[in-house]
Amino acid sequence: MSTQRTDRWRQLLSTHRVGNPQHRAPAPDSADERTEFDKDYDRIVFSSAFRSLHDKTQVFPLSTSDYTRTRLTHSIEASCVGRSLGQLAGRGLRAQDVEVDPSCLGTIVAAACLAHDIGNPPFGHSGEAAIQHWVERNFQRFVPVEKQDAKHPFATEGEWKDLASFEGNAQGFRILNRLQSRNRDGGLRYTVATVGAMSKYPRPSVLPRGRDRDKARISEKKFGFFQDDAQLAREVYGKLGLVEREPYVFSRHPLAFLVEAADDICYAIIDLEDSGKLGLIPMETVCSLMEDVAALQPSFKPLKDRVDWESRLGRARAGAIFALIQECVTAFAEHVIAMEAGSFEQSLVSARPEAGERLKTITNITREKGYWSERVLQIEAAGFRTLGGLLDRFAPAVLADRPNREEEKLRQLLPLEFFQRPGPYVESRKEAIERLNPYQRLLCVTDYVSGMTDGFAVDLYQRLSGIKLPG
Repeated sequence: MSTQRTDRWRQLLSTHRVGNPQHRAPAPDSADERTEFDKDYDRIVFSSAFRSLHDKTQVFPLSTSDYTRTRLTHSIEASCVGRSLGQLAGRGLRAQDVEVDPSCLGTIVAAACLAHDIGNPPFGHSGEAAIQHWVERNFQRFVPVEKQDAKHPFATEGEWKDLASFEGNAQGFRILNRLQSRNRDGGLRYTVATVGAMSKYPRPSVLPRGRDRDKARISEKKFGFFQDDAQLAREVYGKLGLVEREPYVFSRHPLAFLVEAADDICYAIIDLEDSGKLGLIPMETVCSLMEDVAALQPSFKPLKDRVDWESRLGRARAGAIFALIQECVTAFAEHVIAMEAGSFEQSLVSARPEAGERLKTITNITREKGYWSERVLQIEAAGFRTLGGLLDRFAPAVLADRPNREEEKLRQLLPLEFFQRPGPYVESRKEAIERLNPYQRLLCVTDYVSGMTDGFAVDLYQRLSGIKLPG
């Protein structure tokens, strides 16, 4: 048995819960057979942030088809794939004489997959771009007179970057560890193992020494936490023993590569299927592309003769996902020692060149025929206007030191809980807002807006614009 590696994995699978400084182990409950990671899984399933994903864009916004995936169904499917990846990866570690429980790895990856998209705003990546564009366009309105020559209105470049480059991954970290279940310190109080597995980009919005989007490191292409949550992030990644390359810039948790792989597999295969179901890509093309991926496993047998499209598609989809799981598990076993050391910087799919090329072909076709279809682009443009319109109303109201009557009414629409900070509870909305700096106030607004569903965002925007009145 590899004692050193086993000890390393014990730390990587730590059950320490975020926001629990005493780290007291829970009292044993003979009636509860769940592991700590099972509890993580259950907590996200029962959270409001997870339920809201049912009306958030995956690829096709506000789809009229009952079949088309939403963020909720995507997350559930990714979780199923992630569970298989985690269990198989655990068996591979045991084959390398590392003492781990494969079922625990499966549960951790499944729970992380369920939570990986909870920070996405309405209308997906278009929603992220809408928030970024609004901040870029409006920040000068909030610069105090004495700072008119300043590049940004906030105390640090990091605070400015957090909002000007608003990132759903960072919002997801914030929801898990702060915003959900505010009545207890630490949000949902996930184990650090599950938070680490969910963290694809464990670094802040500004890299040290001015580096930006270092192409050599896949873990640094985006950022994973806001300045407001930096200490929480350091607590999580420190407990896991992840390599801190530079201040607040950490290596990935090995299981984060499996979560990324589950997301990559579902994005490519499932979005291709949705494009076929909506008539954007011919079903013959859809099935052939999936069968080409499934053929990575020599045992795959396609259904082509005298069968309906549904049957052929089902066999092709299952075969393609199975083949990609096997490829990614092989890549994990080959590179896991480098992952443990924090030196591996490549997706598992791309680490298997043949699989990576076939998946890239699918992604390119889906992007051209599906993501960029006329209906999708029209609704994303409308979503862009919707989120910008909501920020136009709420941000000035929250940032105003002396709000007018309209701004006071808008403040009342924002739940008081968004302005609460760690410490004594404040019942006065005015007092709660006044103790926040401009950066924190804007974060409260983006917390509120990004947590909306597509339908609620459109409805609220129409009501505030006078397009329709409350029913």
